Amino acid sequence: MQSQQNIMEILNSIVVNYVSKYLTITSLDDYVELNSTTSPSVLENEDIFFEVHPSSFTQEIYAVDGSSRSFVSGKGIISVSAVAISSSSIPIYGVYPSLDGEKELELKEPFIAVASSVSENSKIDPYLYFGPYVSPISITGDPFYSTEGFEVIESEIRSVLETKALNVVKGKGKIIVDGPLFPSYLYLTSKFKEKILEERKKIIDSNFIGIVKRLDKSRGLIDSIDDRTRSIIYQKFRIDPKIFLSDESFILHLVRFNYSPPYKILALGPFSKRICNNITVYMYYLIIPFHPYVSKFSILRIETLTKDPTILGMIASMGITKDGIPPLLALADFKAKKTSLALYRYIVSIVERLGIQASFYSRLSGELA
Repeated sequence: MQSQQNIMEILNSIVVNYVSKYLTITSLDDYVELNSTTSPSVLENEDIFFEVHPSSFTQEIYAVDGSSRSFVSGKGIISVSAVAISSSSIPIYGVYPSLDGEKELELKEPFIAVASSVSENSKIDPYLYFGPYVSPISITGDPFYSTEGFEVIESEIRSVLETKALNVVKGKGKIIVDGPLFPSYLYLTSKFKEKILEERKKIIDSNFIGIVKRLDKSRGLIDSIDDRTRSIIYQKFRIDPKIFLSDESFILHLVRFNYSPPYKILALGPFSKRICNNITVYMYYLIIPFHPYVSKFSILRIETLTKDPTILGMIASMGITKDGIPPLLALADFKAKKTSLALYRYIVSIVERLGIQASFYSRLSGELA
């Protein structure tokens, strides 16, 4: 008992010292080195931090999100995907594919991708198995093979469904997109990226709003800050953004060093960045406190094609869930995940009856789902 008490004291001491002295920096003067950086990002004005007031809106708002899962076996990969749209007037505007009587979106795209585990030199011709809802072929025209990995295959099919779904509600109101307006599509081929981005360029206009919710590993902001912007931030807030490992850590320190309770909704920006050579995307970072007197915040990156801060008030008026995202987007996310899980479980039941053994990954996924 004594040894247990000692180890708890040691652990507490380590954690307290680590958090208070290492993670919580109290002075950054010694760290500032305003070296030259190359950057495609531009700070649009010097009033970089400002308060956001929730505002009412009359336009219909939609949120689009997709989900995908994969069954992996020794015979290959089966990836399934679903996409859902929620709206401010109809909780679930539509889903694709529809499995439980919900309104189905007017899409005719494959929502199942199959990848063989046999070599490319085999006699199996994947083009013979192509159908309206099942595809063994990428939109680039190349067959899927399990050597690519399930992440690549399910990312491709989900990205195509999400992009096609954006067109369904284009022109109907404001449309919230889960993630960047023009994603980087990491791990996917350059041929696929070029094709899917060209499609999104035709669809996305000033009514689309991208919301990026995972910033703990993102360095898009701090890596793109140029010398002028870096100097402005340091002069105003005594914080050098370049010493932080992620956008989230930089923004959290910025808020905690310069603001005190009751916390208000704040925004950082706008920054502009050139995407796909000829498109300018404007980015704001929206900081929403979970409670006015608790130092806990949801940080969202908001992307638009117009420099319009009024959309921040619109998003702020929606509130946030316990996970820190707008409820409309959370609803689309929930429905898409529920549908993809139902698809996955149904397919698993079929292939298991056929005697196809799941890999360890798929068995684990089934237990965690």
